[in-house]
Amino acid sequence: MAVARRLALGRLISLSGGSAAYIALVRAVYDGGRPLWISAAIFSSVVATVASAPFAGWLGDRFDRRAVMIGADLAAAAVSLAMASTTESAAALVALMAASSVAQAPFEPASASALPNLVSEADIPRANALVASTSSAAYLVGPLLGGVVIAAGASAPTVFVADAGTFLVSALLVATIRRPFGRGSIETHPGVLAGIRVIVREPALRMLVLAGAISLVGIGIVDVASLPLSLHLGGGAAGYGAMTALLGGGGIVGAALAGRVVRRDSIGMLVGAFAASAAGLALAGAAPLLAIALAGVAVAGTGRGLGDVATVTLLQARAADEVRSRVFAADDAAGHAAFSVSAFTGGLLLHFVGVREAFAVAAAFALVAALVAARAATRIATPRAP
Repeated sequence: MAVARRLALGRLISLSGGSAAYIALVRAVYDGGRPLWISAAIFSSVVATVASAPFAGWLGDRFDRRAVMIGADLAAAAVSLAMASTTESAAALVALMAASSVAQAPFEPASASALPNLVSEADIPRANALVASTSSAAYLVGPLLGGVVIAAGASAPTVFVADAGTFLVSALLVATIRRPFGRGSIETHPGVLAGIRVIVREPALRMLVLAGAISLVGIGIVDVASLPLSLHLGGGAAGYGAMTALLGGGGIVGAALAGRVVRRDSIGMLVGAFAASAAGLALAGAAPLLAIALAGVAVAGTGRGLGDVATVTLLQARAADEVRSRVFAADDAAGHAAFSVSAFTGGLLLHFVGVREAFAVAAAFALVAALVAARAATRIATPRAP
């Protein structure tokens, strides 16, 4: 588990820095242009991530995965330094935001694919849980840190330079791991789209990826509807902040819990995780008091964190090592696309059906994800890929 702790520490540092840099970028883009540039930055990042996913996964199956992860960190550090010198141009920052997404894209598929080669089979779920919980913590700490340092007077270039440093630390931590990370095989499964083909061809993988994407649609709706629900219940901006924190904090708790209960073939745990998320969202949407809504959001976040670890563990078990990085890249692209679509359409739901109904729709998506995951259980005959 020492290897997993090193990987988790690297992700905690680099993701915290990246999240803080995102706050600085939003501020710089807003000051250098119009609020529309903020949407442009988010849109460019999502499009770049989805579009580059096939090639990012191919890198993890073509080359040594340690080298791919280090290369991704170094490329991301270079982009962050470029951001530090172009803060006067909103358009340039938006373009570099997309470039940063492309640079970072190979890291996650390579890391998830390499982990079964770095720890014992019995430790894989715990290692996944450790990486997931620290990643969730980074997404909570990073924005808070970014807001504090910007409010304290730190300039955006300073934050971007510090972000570059976090990527360098992550690369160094990966470089210190001496165990073989493994590599895939583009001969056995040729082409950048091999991961998609494998997912489409194997029903169990297809349903696992589909269930995860469906659940993220519900989370995207919640992101849009949380502030209106808090206002409706009299919580104001503070209530909205608490909802966001509990959704993320619940993810940390769920990921930590997963380390104790998830096994490589625990598809039933995934079904329960999505069902818990559905129950939590339904409770939050129907809550007469803010405290009850906060409890529901915390339950939903916990279910989501548990489900994330279970999904990664099951994908590692079902996807052959030769194509595993491309499978994870395809899964990541599907998740980004689903989340983005729901985030953009969540406003329409609020407009046409209302905030409580929007939460009910989000709960319905989580429930459908549980049903799809249950269907996947009938397709999984063995816990490991052939």
